[in-house]
Amino acid sequence: MTPVAQARWEDHFARGRGFRGVREQELRLLGEAVRPRAGARALDIGCGLGTYAAALAGLGYDTLAVDWADAAVSATRDRYADLEPRLRVRRLDFEDAGEVSAALPRAGFDLVTMRLVLAFMADKTAVAERVRGLLTPGGAWVVTTPLAERLPQERRYIGMTAEDVAAVTQGWGRGEWYDLDAGGVRCFVLRV
Repeated sequence: MTPVAQARWEDHFARGRGFRGVREQELRLLGEAVRPRAGARALDIGCGLGTYAAALAGLGYDTLAVDWADAAVSATRDRYADLEPRLRVRRLDFEDAGEVSAALPRAGFDLVTMRLVLAFMADKTAVAERVRGLLTPGGAWVVTTPLAERLPQERRYIGMTAEDVAAVTQGWGRGEWYDLDAGGVRCFVLRV
């Protein structure tokens, strides 16, 4: 990521701006797709302002929320301090393989989520492999993303193309998907 792009994200989160809010229907569908159990561990990658990570903690997951933007980490920590120790927050650039392997345990999470972030990552196939290594046997990766072909031309950069979807869903033990709305936001649930 360029310093200019990184500064824009930092500014975005420092101003308290998030993205699509987490709706009750989204949490209900998530709970049906990946039923939490006592002691289950979740990793929320690209946590932004922490709304989804807090929801995961509310569902019963011991949750680690990570983002590469310092402003996002600070905002999440401030907003959800009352959820500690069930919700912890740290700065982490998930696109940096070395940083990820040094900071996160292999096979350490029952659930990994990426909500509205994977489309912005450069090497989606490498990200998928990194996530696979972090999941426990039977664990699930939930990717929530707009589909590029359902977006207006000027907004397609925020969505994943059919080629992106094919690349990240290949090689998983099993998978399913559901749409959150007619606007093209889809959730993929991929299991090892």
